[in-house]
Amino acid sequence: MQLPDKAPLVENVVVTSAGEFNELIKKALSQGKGAFLKIFAKDRSAKYYITVLFDSSKILAVECLVVDNKQTLIGEDAVKLLKSLLGKPMVVDVYSLDEIEMKLSIAENLDVYSETPKIPLEELFSGGTSEPSKIETPTPVPVREQPEVRSKVEEKLAPSVTKSASEVTEKPEVVVNFTGGRIPEEAFRKYAESVIKEAEKIKGVSINRIEFDANVGEGVVYLNVHVYGSSGSADKRSREIAEKRLFHIVSKYAPIILREAEYKPILRDISVVLNGEEARPQEIVEKDKKKTGAVTKDGRIQLSVLEDVWPYFSNFARTVIKELEAAGMKVTKAYFDIKGRRELEINLFIAVEGPFDKATTERTIRTILNRHAKELSSSIKRYITVHNIEVELVEKVFQRPTRVTKTVTSGKAAEILAKKDLLEKEVERLLKEAGIDELAPLTEEKKKEAEETLLKSRIEPAIEALKNRVHAELKLIPRVTFKWLKLNHEIQGSTVYVDIEASFVKESVGGLFGAYSGVSDDRIKKDITETINRIIRDISGEYSVSIRPRRINVILR
Repeated sequence: MQLPDKAPLVENVVVTSAGEFNELIKKALSQGKGAFLKIFAKDRSAKYYITVLFDSSKILAVECLVVDNKQTLIGEDAVKLLKSLLGKPMVVDVYSLDEIEMKLSIAENLDVYSETPKIPLEELFSGGTSEPSKIETPTPVPVREQPEVRSKVEEKLAPSVTKSASEVTEKPEVVVNFTGGRIPEEAFRKYAESVIKEAEKIKGVSINRIEFDANVGEGVVYLNVHVYGSSGSADKRSREIAEKRLFHIVSKYAPIILREAEYKPILRDISVVLNGEEARPQEIVEKDKKKTGAVTKDGRIQLSVLEDVWPYFSNFARTVIKELEAAGMKVTKAYFDIKGRRELEINLFIAVEGPFDKATTERTIRTILNRHAKELSSSIKRYITVHNIEVELVEKVFQRPTRVTKTVTSGKAAEILAKKDLLEKEVERLLKEAGIDELAPLTEEKKKEAEETLLKSRIEPAIEALKNRVHAELKLIPRVTFKWLKLNHEIQGSTVYVDIEASFVKESVGGLFGAYSGVSDDRIKKDITETINRIIRDISGEYSVSIRPRRINVILR
């Protein structure tokens, strides 16, 4: 059956009883109007892939693919088979559907819906765990080829019965874990088959499991490949040679993903575990080394982080410090300690001289760190959190003010001040005699001048902060190298209109462990424009100045 494009509520859950199966249905129904289940199961006679659609009280549609002979059962026959399998181990994916998704699912599977008896859920689970004596497979409806489903069933359902020595050895298990999207699992199965076939040529080595961690992007998939097996050789040197050959095999056959799924594979990590001992390629091990050093010429700002993300976090540290100083804090020293490898944790020790108390200073720093950490996380595709912030307030060194002697106003000065008051009163009297209508424009003009003066006092620092923040954040844009920035502004009334032009060079570095840009120029320009617009909104709110982008031109070479 077809299902609207939707992420599962739970995936790859193993249930062993009718009660557990019922709880999964209830969990899905508690979050929507209906439930859709994908079930992978087997009995002594065959393997099955079953899809079931429920509403809040009954079964709406059931379809079953008998994997061994590719027959499809629908309606009452599929319901009987499902009831017979309750109580046996099953692998279940559960989707919760809202009212619109329910109706779309029924419309897309109308043939199955019309053939399925609408059995209440209570009736499905009454006696569902009993073992049937024999289930006769009825005449199947026309077969629908589903090669991807078949591969998924064969991978997820490892045989549970013990094979005799005369039977064929069990195939190695293949597991695929997706994040960020999905691509056909058939590509990974063919990749794994090629790796296993080539590994059989290595003397004494046996592969029993291959696990893929796949992070799917736009036109590219980042892979972590873990190969588990055993080696019959007790010689350490022989085992090391076998490990290196496996590293080469995993790298050699990675292009199968590109051929089968049209996604370019980037191998981020490879590990081989033979006899419980893990080994990894040297070029990947090098990436785990931490680098510690200064990110500014004066040495005030220190950073410790993995070498492969040093450029990102050095820009991150400089941008954070620049923004703190723009907020009125003088940073005397700072140490960014970034812990972790796949998931990164920011720890910061910072000494500042500023106008706020310690609690306010720490809160301001954490807010700025969290915002930039979120942006960096989306750029490098790693989960980043702000953990510990230790703030040291540096007291300002005040110079003792020189003593000012209050002078007594001389008689001449007092006379001049008195005449000034008389002149002001005379001017006011003459204006009133001229009429209030002539006085009002003067008052309004004076008020307008005062407002413009006040506005300009906020505009200049706002534009300066805007320029600094745009310049700093454009350096963090992935897949491109920032070259130069032009920013002009014009004041019209109470609104400031800005024209921004920025130039970038597109990176197109390939390679097995390198970066790869599979993103179109239009998408990159859109990301840059959205970043500039977001910064304009932030600065506009922080400085209470209405700033509007009039023209944004992104040059990409």
